Amino acid sequence: MQTTSLTKSHKTRILLAEDNRVNQKFAVLLLKKLGYQADVVSNGAEVLKALHSQSYDVVFMDVEMPEMDGLTATRQIREQWAAGECPRIIALTAYARRGDREQCLAAGMDDYMTKPIELPKLLQALQNLSDSDGGLNIGDEGDKGDKKGVFPVPQTLNYTESEVLDAKVWQSLEKLAGAKAHVVLDKIVGEYLEDAPERLQAIQSAIATQDAEALRQAAHSFRSSSANLGAVTLSLMCKELENLASAGMSEVSAEQLVQVKVEYEKVKTALISKNLDKPTHK
Repeated sequence: MQTTSLTKSHKTRILLAEDNRVNQKFAVLLLKKLGYQADVVSNGAEVLKALHSQSYDVVFMDVEMPEMDGLTATRQIREQWAAGECPRIIALTAYARRGDREQCLAAGMDDYMTKPIELPKLLQALQNLSDSDGGLNIGDEGDKGDKKGVFPVPQTLNYTESEVLDAKVWQSLEKLAGAKAHVVLDKIVGEYLEDAPERLQAIQSAIATQDAEALRQAAHSFRSSSANLGAVTLSLMCKELENLASAGMSEVSAEQLVQVKVEYEKVKTALISKNLDKPTHK
């Protein structure tokens, strides 16, 4: 595993726990932009396995993961490792609801960060660790010149007023990915297009069976990965489904499901067009 030091004498070891493959790649890309490398796992059980194999300084822990969620994994880490041997744990969640931060801290997490992840958020989370622990210092690492938000997503939007893919998000992504932007983004787009049909099927099945929790989870995952690629309208549609499910309302109108499917087809076409527009190299 390659690592990058937080100080000249200390090499930081970062573990990222995130079950969504698209979100994994975005988080790794952002960490790389700041000068860091990370190992990646997909659930809390894999976090525990990784920690038994080697030590890590920081764990970015998604709260919602299959098999074992981030809160459960964090509690087990705090129980199984001595205080001086525990990694610092930063929660990753797509929610910003009242009480979520307190729940994460009560489970033993050190900090809380909402998704989609942006460079300023990530930088601040690492700086918080630096401020609370003299052994951590990120002052010499990474790209400090550009601290603007990477994935700006408006909170409200009329569906008829948005581009299929937000141009500002794509400009930020291309800048973030650097010289090999098309290669990097093509891989991420490929992961998204491969994953999306499964997410849509999960949403449809949850609606058909009136399973509110399954609908919430499926819409939650599809929302964050869509937002990362600038599919703002699709992301907001998923957020509406997620909110309905969180309120215990699993009965979604047939029209809403059709809207999500139609919007995804627009996003798919736009992403494929982005891929076809890439420059050719001899």
